[in-house]
Amino acid sequence: MKYKIVLTVAIIAILAGTLIFYIPFKEKEEEVKILNISAAAREFNADNALTFSREICKLGPRYGGNNAELKAADIMEKKFEENGIKARKERVDLGEGEHTYNVIGVINGTNPNKYIIIGSHIDSPGFCEGATDDAAAMGIQVEIARILASKNFKPEKTILIIGFGGEELWFKGSEDFVKKHPEIIRNCDAMIDLNCVGAGENIFLTQYSYQPKPVQGDPKVINITKECAQELGYPVIIGETTYPSDTYPFYHNNIKRVPVCQVMSQPFEVAPWSSENTADKLDQEDVKKMGETITLALLKLAG
Repeated sequence: MKYKIVLTVAIIAILAGTLIFYIPFKEKEEEVKILNISAAAREFNADNALTFSREICKLGPRYGGNNAELKAADIMEKKFEENGIKARKERVDLGEGEHTYNVIGVINGTNPNKYIIIGSHIDSPGFCEGATDDAAAMGIQVEIARILASKNFKPEKTILIIGFGGEELWFKGSEDFVKKHPEIIRNCDAMIDLNCVGAGENIFLTQYSYQPKPVQGDPKVINITKECAQELGYPVIIGETTYPSDTYPFYHNNIKRVPVCQVMSQPFEVAPWSSENTADKLDQEDVKKMGETITLALLKLAG
């Protein structure tokens, strides 16, 4: 009987010791999977992004706060929430009784006073459905939201995924956001803007843009994004373009010159300002390489 008791105690001790070692090992293994950011970026599903982009294109031209633009904002907010992140709309007054919305998805970081922003714009030129300008970018954003939510990703810096209204009216939505949120602007470490993506040969990182005033792309943000593209095996170039899109108010304001980078797909397979810029022109491979690259860049920038 005495030996049975000793044997039982020994077995319990062995099992307890095994459990002690097993639990930390499992936690560490799960943590490694979460921190494998290259693998997470590879999970970007271009079909998901394209499905959303085509839904936006079906609304028709989204311009000047018309019904199509307002509906697109509703759809984007709903998709963020379906994909597992908190979202809200902020009204942007356009004058003469018209308005649009910015749609803001939030992934909270452990440091509440640091931000990384990934932007696109909800509207299109007034005469076309704007597949690359900028429905494809919206699709990329909602798919990035899905990936980050599915990973229970807890970055150091808070990530804001924003669709800006009124970009075609000289950046009304992004200008409104900057004015309403000076505390975010002061603490924003990077703003990447997706503009005219989804049908092009290379990932194009804007080093310099001209109008209405010059905007200089931030060298650190550009280099990190370039390294991400190269790590994933995608073609990337750095160059100059005419318009800065929604990077402009983040760069030119009275609060802080935020580090910015406008990301495009160039050379264009279809002209953004064209009635030919329709959903059937979107290129799955371009959406894939853009989505994976930006996902990886966000994960590296947010920490």
